[in-house]
Amino acid sequence: MGGELNRVRQGTPALSLCAETSRITCENDWSFMVEIKSVLLVRVTSTVDKGVDHPQFYDPCYPLKYLQAGLDARSGLTVHHLDCWIRPMDVSGLLQYSSRVRPDLVVVSASSFDVQVADRFVAALREQPAPPVIVGIGQGFYAHDHAGKGDRGCGNYDAILLGEPEEAFFELFDLIRQDANKDGKSWREHYLDLCLQGHRFIVNDPDSLPFPSYTREELEAYRSIFPVRLARRVIWGYTIGMRGCPHDCVFCSEVMRVSVGKKLRGRSPANIADEFEHMARQGVNIVSFQDDSFSAHRGFVVGVCEELIRRESRMPWMARVRIDEVDYELLRLMKRAGCIMLGIGVESGSQRIIDDMRKTKKRKPWPDMCRQVFRWTRELGIGTNAYYVIGNPTETRQEIEMTIRLARELDSDSIQVHYYTPYPGSKAWERYKNLIDDAETGEMFHYATPKISLSQVPVEELVELRSAFYRRYILRPRFAFDHMKKHARFYLHNPDILWELLGIRKVF
Repeated sequence: MGGELNRVRQGTPALSLCAETSRITCENDWSFMVEIKSVLLVRVTSTVDKGVDHPQFYDPCYPLKYLQAGLDARSGLTVHHLDCWIRPMDVSGLLQYSSRVRPDLVVVSASSFDVQVADRFVAALREQPAPPVIVGIGQGFYAHDHAGKGDRGCGNYDAILLGEPEEAFFELFDLIRQDANKDGKSWREHYLDLCLQGHRFIVNDPDSLPFPSYTREELEAYRSIFPVRLARRVIWGYTIGMRGCPHDCVFCSEVMRVSVGKKLRGRSPANIADEFEHMARQGVNIVSFQDDSFSAHRGFVVGVCEELIRRESRMPWMARVRIDEVDYELLRLMKRAGCIMLGIGVESGSQRIIDDMRKTKKRKPWPDMCRQVFRWTRELGIGTNAYYVIGNPTETRQEIEMTIRLARELDSDSIQVHYYTPYPGSKAWERYKNLIDDAETGEMFHYATPKISLSQVPVEELVELRSAFYRRYILRPRFAFDHMKKHARFYLHNPDILWELLGIRKVF
């Protein structure tokens, strides 16, 4: 390793200084170049979200996969991608791995519940005799105090890119290699200022991003646990079609989103269809749109569906949509284009709670809107997974009971019940952060037992109510019969997913 090298100024042109795998060259007395040959892209992990009883799956770290695709296209680079969500490593293991691959540049991605692991890893890297250049990305840095004045910029990090780094990283990468200034400042000072200002980078031209590629090991590891109506072993692929979300839900945070900001930035239908074909060549046979809200722009959805139909795509897919953004005709078009599953945020059966969430601006009663959409999906044969939240601020036990009753009535193929979690960056966080101890921020996870209850129901009762929610939903004889009728052949080909879903019994 050796990305962290002092600037060398000599009066002799064409000076070179080599240290391990990194090189600084001087073509004259004012131009310097940091030669980066090895890059390590790593997503760290902790036990906060991995040690819960609730079934879950791990999807790719999309920014790192886009960075990997862009770096792989550059000559003279060896790129190492390590995702500790699927290959768990503690700090000691990370340091051993790093010593083997000897990176000149390390890019560390961390969520809000992993960032303390990232900090320990980076601090240990910084203690090495010739540490690499270190860049932080990910939602974990939004509410974390990394920025500190000094030669190294953002604390132990040389730079931190908040928001969507997929485009901005490559400008930073070139500045690092040239050891260049930006706007009259060193690149470290420039990115420190942006971090202190809370600047969020965004992807302005998503069509320009290269398509990520996956190894067979990764395709097997990133397996969604949603049961779908397919009689084959599923190999999931993931894509982001539209970035941004125009809505104002108070619980929504960048911590749990794949994009930032309200501005919608969609890829062209042709670009998305091209990626479908790219994923199919890698062995993918079902795709999940991971957009914050796939249905946020009707014209975008129509364009994508029409392009997939025009190409006679046979790739089934799923997406997350909102109750207040879809209608029968749109759902029917999506079905024709290959949509077989939708994730839908119902959240609550109480209109008061929905209003407090600022979930929708439509005046029609929320439960009635939900009933209509789920009738349409049943008629069209589109599977559904419904998301619910309990423990909402000021929520009563009676209102949670209203949510359970609505869930049983909607009768989706599967459900996920979250605890209300005011993640950093949300409006809820701003409202309630004084009630949350700083030490607990990194331990909050919507499947883990809440640290505090913001509802009128104590934490212990919330835990029991979530268990009752699942029992009263799953153990209905009619649900069990209908579910197995729809998905028995799927489970025959995917017994690992059935086994993972049966882990819900631990919640009972």
